[in-house]
Amino acid sequence: MPPYVDLQPLLWPIIVLLWLAVSAYSRTALRKHWREHPHPAAQREQVAHEAPSRPSLEKLLRARWAKARERYARIASEYAEYESDALQVLRLPALADPEVPSTARFIDAFHEAMALNTETFPPEDIARKFVSATETAVQAWTVARDAAEKLRASRFTAAERSLIAQGIKLLELAQGGTTPAEQDAAFSAARQVLAKLERSVGTRLEWRVPRTAREELERRGKPLLP
Repeated sequence: MPPYVDLQPLLWPIIVLLWLAVSAYSRTALRKHWREHPHPAAQREQVAHEAPSRPSLEKLLRARWAKARERYARIASEYAEYESDALQVLRLPALADPEVPSTARFIDAFHEAMALNTETFPPEDIARKFVSATETAVQAWTVARDAAEKLRASRFTAAERSLIAQGIKLLELAQGGTTPAEQDAAFSAARQVLAKLERSVGTRLEWRVPRTAREELERRGKPLLP
């Protein structure tokens, strides 16, 4: 019997090991090739996943713009309500004083958002600016109100603070008066107090009763504010 016949039982395990090694190397090489050179269909799927389509981006911007419109309308309503209510003005006078930094920042931000506000969806660059401006205005409104709550009437003299307290009491009485005569008398007295307060402030402060609040007071009777 030839000598190599005795080696046959040892050759099969070696052949199997070689086949396994070649197979493993081939699979590794194939995976590496796919990573470096992905299939076009896989590339298209990845791009579609990573980069939203143009219609999707426009739809997202429209939704953000619509949400910003709602937020803008809310702060515009709150600001208008403040400016038309003399009682709120006396309770938070700093919101009517453009020399207060937080108030000045809000006024600037609100006017910027107001200039960009449109009834219908504008060009995309305007829509983005409106969304950003509204976010700034909303934050500035919150900061301005918080600052006004802390400041209250601290920028006024002691005599002026006394007039503010008197005006608040008269306006509360006017709103809760049991008869029209009592209400008219309280509003008339409140107008006189506010007129005296504005004369006292003079040019020392930029604070004034907002025009809409003045008009509302004057509507209650004979105008007494200058």
